[in-house]
Amino acid sequence: MAVQAAEGESRLMRSGIIVSGMTFLSRILGLARDVVLAYFFGASANADAFFLAFKIPNFFRRMFAEGAFSQAFVPVLAEVKLSGKEAVRDLIHYVSGALAACFLASRLLGCSVRPTW
Repeated sequence: MAVQAAEGESRLMRSGIIVSGMTFLSRILGLARDVVLAYFFGASANADAFFLAFKIPNFFRRMFAEGAFSQAFVPVLAEVKLSGKEAVRDLIHYVSGALAACFLASRLLGCSVRPTW
C-alpha cells in the first residue's frame, strides 16, 4: 500500500514538473515571438493591423476551444451518450452546423467591412 502511494506521488511530481516546464517554455517562446514582432513591426500602423487581424480568430479559439463552450458541451455530450449513438451523432451534427453558421456569418461580416485607410 505504501509502495503504491509513493509511486503515485512520484508520478504526480513528474507530471507537475512536465507541465511546469512546458508552461515555462511556452512563456519563453511567447517572449521571443513578441521580440521578433517588435523588431519587424515596431509601433506602427502595420503592427496595429497585424494584431487586429488576430483578435477575432483568438477570440473564437478562446470561446470554443478553451472556454465556456467546451465546459458546457462535454457534460451535455456525456449525458446524450447514454441515449445511444444516434442521439450523439444528431447532437454533433446540430452543434457543428450551428458553429459553421456562426463562423460563416462572422466571415461574411468581416469580408463586408472595409478599412477606411
